[in-house]
Amino acid sequence: MIHNKESIPCIIGSTIGMAGSLIFIIVYTFIKEIRDSARKFILILAIYDFLLGFFAILPGHVSSGLCKVQAIFLSFVFVGACCFIFLVSLVFYLKICHGKNVDESKTFFIVGNIIGSFVALIAAVMSISFGEVGTGYTHWCWIRSSRLEAVDYSIVWIVLLGTVILYTLLYLKIRKEKKYSKSFHYKIFVLGWIYLLTELFTSIKRARQIINPDAKDNLFLDVMQSLTVPMLGLWDAVFFVFADKNVRSFIYLRLKKRNYEELKGSNLEDSKMIEFTIHN
Repeated sequence: MIHNKESIPCIIGSTIGMAGSLIFIIVYTFIKEIRDSARKFILILAIYDFLLGFFAILPGHVSSGLCKVQAIFLSFVFVGACCFIFLVSLVFYLKICHGKNVDESKTFFIVGNIIGSFVALIAAVMSISFGEVGTGYTHWCWIRSSRLEAVDYSIVWIVLLGTVILYTLLYLKIRKEKKYSKSFHYKIFVLGWIYLLTELFTSIKRARQIINPDAKDNLFLDVMQSLTVPMLGLWDAVFFVFADKNVRSFIYLRLKKRNYEELKGSNLEDSKMIEFTIHN
């Protein structure tokens, strides 16, 4: 049942976001050649993004119990997704700019997961402890508490700003080196900003409510927030599958039922294409 004006864009955004996350998860699962250490972090991000879309699309207003569950889990996965967006950017930055393969460290992977999940857990616990749980004012049930939103969104804004800074520094570094293609330059430059823009409308709406809890709802912000927040998973597919030459090439080989190892050393054009994309 459609609950209010934000339901349709939320259903659209959640469906697109879950589809994007699912595409990356499926590709990661069935194409073993791309299961490197760096993509493990993207896999965790994709899982968070998928859960964000899933919990956002639930009809929380059907019952107070479901509304409460939706509100708590949305706090957890939303903050968690933003934390892992930052963690992925940190891995890329340290790997490319400083030559530190932190993604290959089990300790870094475990600590990164613990910190990201712990910060998200704090947001969920605070929702239970201090917020009016299940008092939603969009399609989904959220937490109505100006103080709590100030804490949650401070975390979100800090990690997203940090993400933009890291991707910008990374872009400035790689554009000076000839071994990276121009398409890779553009992808890195856009990547940080697209996350920030995706959260722009919900950030403006939350800022208005934090400053003035009695502020009237803005229809445009309501609709755009409901559409864009659950869409984070879209970028998992766009940037880490469709815009990744390595992944596209291995998908191409898999669809042709050919193995990269079998092609190595041959003069086949397929093999040369894979060799090129691996080093580009």
